[in-house]
Order: sequence, then C-alpha cells, then structure tokens
Amino acid sequence: MRGKEQVIFDIKSEQFKYLHREEDKIRHIVNIDVLNKRLNHVKKLNLYSNARTIFFSLLAALIFILISWKF
Repeated sequence: MRGKEQVIFDIKSEQFKYLHREEDKIRHIVNIDVLNKRLNHVKKLNLYSNARTIFFSLLAALIFILISWKF
C-alpha cells in the first residue's frame, strides 16, 4: 500500500505573494458619505430596473391574453 504524499507549500513562492504584509501599506479609510451615496444610487437603479421589468412582463401578459381572447 502506498502512503499519502505530503504537500509542502513554500510561503516565499510567487503564488503566495498576496499573503505577505507590507509594512508601508496605507490603511484604506472609507468615507461613509460617499459609501451611502453610492448605495442609494444603486438602490435607485435597481428599483427602476425592477419596475421596468414588471411593467414589460405585465404588458406581454396583457398582449398574450388579448390575442388569446380574440381568437
């Protein structure tokens, strides 16, 4: 029977470069006003998108019902 092979990860390898911390890295501070403005804009776009989708779905259903009712 063959034993399990052990996998060794080299932390200095190029693929694990994202794990290294840089000392001179600047902290990213989020401005809450900008964040709220972006969130409200996205909410508004989603509301309009959903309203447009519902309107066209109802319009398509109404056209289908009218065509079915005539024939």
